[in-house]
Amino acid sequence: MIGLVLSCEHASWTLPPDVDLGVPLDVLRSQASWDPGAFDIAAQLGERFGLPIHTGAFSRMWVDLNRPRDHVDVVPQVSFGARVPGNAATVLTGAVRAARIATYHQPYWDAVRRDVAGRLRSIGGCLHLSSHSFDPGLGADRDFDVGVLYDPAVEFEADLAERLQFKLRGGGLAVRANLPYRGTEPALVTSLRQVFAGQRYAGLELETSHAVVRSPDGCARIARATATALDDLLS
Repeated sequence: MIGLVLSCEHASWTLPPDVDLGVPLDVLRSQASWDPGAFDIAAQLGERFGLPIHTGAFSRMWVDLNRPRDHVDVVPQVSFGARVPGNAATVLTGAVRAARIATYHQPYWDAVRRDVAGRLRSIGGCLHLSSHSFDPGLGADRDFDVGVLYDPAVEFEADLAERLQFKLRGGGLAVRANLPYRGTEPALVTSLRQVFAGQRYAGLELETSHAVVRSPDGCARIARATATALDDLLS
């Protein structure tokens, strides 16, 4: 048996009350700020499996929950090419930056880590699925439905990732491994692989194309196919 943990770090484009980072509203609602559709997919999976979702409450421009706390872009000055004036070095002091990370970033990572640790203790294995989405227009080789990001060098994780891809393809989806990003780049799951090294932890990122999530029934289609795959993987 394998336990399941669900998370969505870039679920929202909003900012905390009374916060203005100097970013135009249309940019704040774009990929530069959040992952459209990612939470819808995670929420449907949570409902299917009766699990809560670890959910980022605010824009990645405020704090990027999918970067380690010491990463240069955890409080980004530029996000997907969009400048964030409120995070400029001339505006944001080191103390304020550190306080923002301690208040918003660290509790989120701690909560996910505790959830994973609980699954490992009680069940002996954990699949952590982190839901994201990508803009197919931001680069070449992005003409597919879903990417599964993982570390091929981690045997337990690679096995689950390959089985997940096989099942998703069986559901009629165009799937790619470690695209549009590499599964070893700085991320929450990447850091947790180090924390739980040697244990049966698999941290997979599900990257769904905006072309899918913005189509009728697109998020539900991905959630249904993923749930069917997870039924097999977790048993």
